[in-house]
Amino acid sequence: MELSGDVFVGIDGSVQSDEAAAWALKELRGTGHALRLVHVITPAHLEIDDEAELREAGEQLLTSLSSRLAELDAAHPEGASGTEIRTEAVVGDAGEVLSDRAYDAGLLVLGHHGTGQVNSRRIGTVSFGLPGHALSAVLVHAAAEGSEFDDPASHPVRTGGAGVVVGLDTSEYAGVAALDAASFAVRNDLPLRLLVGIDALSERTLAERRARADLAWLREAYPGLEAEVEFLSGEPAALLIQASATADLLVLGKRGLGRFEGMTSQLGRTSSAVLSAALSSVLLVPYRRDPRLWERRAEG
Repeated sequence: MELSGDVFVGIDGSVQSDEAAAWALKELRGTGHALRLVHVITPAHLEIDDEAELREAGEQLLTSLSSRLAELDAAHPEGASGTEIRTEAVVGDAGEVLSDRAYDAGLLVLGHHGTGQVNSRRIGTVSFGLPGHALSAVLVHAAAEGSEFDDPASHPVRTGGAGVVVGLDTSEYAGVAALDAASFAVRNDLPLRLLVGIDALSERTLAERRARADLAWLREAYPGLEAEVEFLSGEPAALLIQASATADLLVLGKRGLGRFEGMTSQLGRTSSAVLSAALSSVLLVPYRRDPRLWERRAEG
């Protein structure tokens, strides 16, 4: 994953948002960008709730988490990264505030669910609704095995897991997603699995040729990348959800073609289903101009 700016993390006091913040801190090492922790206060009764008290409680929550993250960073074998940690407690609607912060963010990170769903696999309302509106890439973090605080140098991974999985088609949206998936895989020493949906009526030979060309393109862009292509037939969302059961990260472009159709400004049917039911962290990548896409076109 290639970060172009600061990383914003929505903090709500849950274990899930703390884990998401620790994940983001690790990804920021060496980038020079800041970690921005945002706690949004939404009083249930604006005319009754004491806004000053709520803001103070939010700032205390952020201070405590910042200290914990600084300790995690300092415990890294290579020493503290020096990543700047900024905090902000804001009164407002969580979706609107975080969407606004994501306007020029390098990445927006959310916990899979919030304070009201600690023991639930159901995704939180903000985590589900925000990715379709945010202009930046969005990572919805879901803990697989262990905690991000267990090891300051690496993310916890599933035993015998599939590593990073990306849904691939011929669109440029999928191409950008594949680049970010490959980048994350190399940075974290994980294998990459490219899933290509094969429709019964499509030309399989052509699809396989294009996918093999994409594999060669990614290996050229990221030397040392361990990757393989898998051709599957079936309903796209079901295939991706099934893959998430063993993945450490599932990557999707925000808009696609064919078997992995994605999102525009709203979540599409496939992405919506995957996001709500995925058993791994999900990275949703918007389109961006990348000169390497020209190389992909030439090779395809």
